[in-house]
Amino acid sequence: MREHPLRAILSRIMRGGSDPSEFELAYVHRGAVDDQMIIKVSGIARLGKGSFLLRDGETQVPFHRVLYVLDSKKILLWRKRQRETA
Repeated sequence: MREHPLRAILSRIMRGGSDPSEFELAYVHRGAVDDQMIIKVSGIARLGKGSFLLRDGETQVPFHRVLYVLDSKKILLWRKRQRETA
C-alpha cells in the first residue's frame, strides 16, 4: 500500500535538513476559532500510518482533518482536496 502523501511530506520535513518549526500546519479542531488549529510541524511528536501525535502526548490528529501545510515562506506544500459539489 502506498504511503499517504501528507505523511511523506511531514516525514521529509521532520527528518530532513530543515527546521520543522518553520513549517505550519492547519487542521480541523471543533470549537477553535474558525474550527481550525494552526501549529508548527515541530509540535508533532510522532507520525503514524494515518495520523500524528502532538507533543502533549494526548492529542492525536487523523490526516483527514489536516487542511494544509505551508513552508517558511508561506508557500503551500499540501492542501486537502475539496469535494466537488453537484
